[in-house]
Amino acid sequence: TAKESCMAKFGPLPSKWKMTSPEPPCMNKISDWELRILQNGLYLTYGQVAFDRTYKGAAPFEVWLRKNEEPIQILTNNSQIQTLGGIYDLHVGDTIDLTFNSEDQVLKNNTYWGILLIPNIQFIS
Repeated sequence: TAKESCMAKFGPLPSKWKMTSPEPPCMNKISDWELRILQNGLYLTYGQVAFDRTYKGAAPFEVWLRKNEEPIQILTNNSQIQTLGGIYDLHVGDTIDLTFNSEDQVLKNNTYWGILLIPNIQFIS
């Protein structure tokens, strides 16, 4: 269980990963849009994805938030900016990433994704 929070955020471009640095770290970056979890706990994810209305290709708009390559949230509406997020129980070794069906469809200067380890909260009765 986490004693303090730690956080990572990617985007909007041209930004790269920004991470807090608690000891020990709770996650590390694998690549753009992908992290490996280093501490068990509840993680809050949040973000937004903006569709590029000038996109002329045939690929359907699909964005996946994935845990260990399995979708945990899918966005398909290209009519407006889409938000994503939730609270997930993640474990050491899990990977979590944001994947685009076609990166040409996404306005990366208006798209971002973040994750926060929620510290163990002690309730007093």
